[in-house]
Amino acid sequence: MKHVKALKRVVPSALWPYLGAVRRHARTIPARTRLQKKKLQSDPALTERDRQLLENVSSRIYFNDGMYHGDGAHYFKVGLSAIRCIDEALDRVGLKDVGAILDFPCGSGRVMRFLRQRFPDARITACELAEGPVQFCVRTFGAEPAYSSPNLDNVSLRKHFDLIWCGSLVTHLNAQGIAALLRLFRRHLAPGGLMIFTTHGDFVARRIPTRDFDYGLLPEQIQRIGDNYPETGYGFEDYRGEKDYGVSLTSPEWIRERVGEVGGLGEVFFKERGWDDHQDVFAFVMSR
Repeated sequence: MKHVKALKRVVPSALWPYLGAVRRHARTIPARTRLQKKKLQSDPALTERDRQLLENVSSRIYFNDGMYHGDGAHYFKVGLSAIRCIDEALDRVGLKDVGAILDFPCGSGRVMRFLRQRFPDARITACELAEGPVQFCVRTFGAEPAYSSPNLDNVSLRKHFDLIWCGSLVTHLNAQGIAALLRLFRRHLAPGGLMIFTTHGDFVARRIPTRDFDYGLLPEQIQRIGDNYPETGYGFEDYRGEKDYGVSLTSPEWIRERVGEVGGLGEVFFKERGWDDHQDVFAFVMSR
């Protein structure tokens, strides 16, 4: 970072975006990300199964991956945490035959690399708004491409899935967006299929007012969202310059009520702070 700041003092501002692109490419050099993955493998807290999975997952990271900020050990650890939650939920419902998987939103494959190793024969669909991340997942993990829409009610993937993984999207949608997302999952789940998604619950609600982490919100937004959540179990604030996309807080009870309104889905798993010791994890199974 110090080198980048030094370069910006001598490089014309018109060239700064190119400087940023060079930096992003440099930090995702395969040799570097392989070493970062190897560092995580030496963590004594990992099980032998964790290490074996890490050994086999791809260490290739998309240069423009918004979830990768140079700390590869944490990046891979988050993906590993997701697959643990998925396995726990699958065990709860006894689902063993997973032939079709939807990763929505797939990002640039932080979790998909683990899905590919865990379910090597499954047909995995990578769905995102942006083309670059989707095509990276197609090239790197053999995924089938699909594209989302800001209006989730308009998304039709023309197939059904045994497993849907949705990491950190509910966390950014308002109440209307969350309801549309749940409807999307409902119409794309196969009978007996499992949908798993993550939310900002009580932990984040306690964390925001302390300013321990501001989640990109202004002080007045933090005040509002901190006041609303204890009253209703829900709070939402847009990111600056965005509309209907920002930070949401949703209590477990609020989520269960919204899923109940969609119908046909039964809860089989809940783990507070289950994903990366941060976001709550829910799993619901589609009635047969």
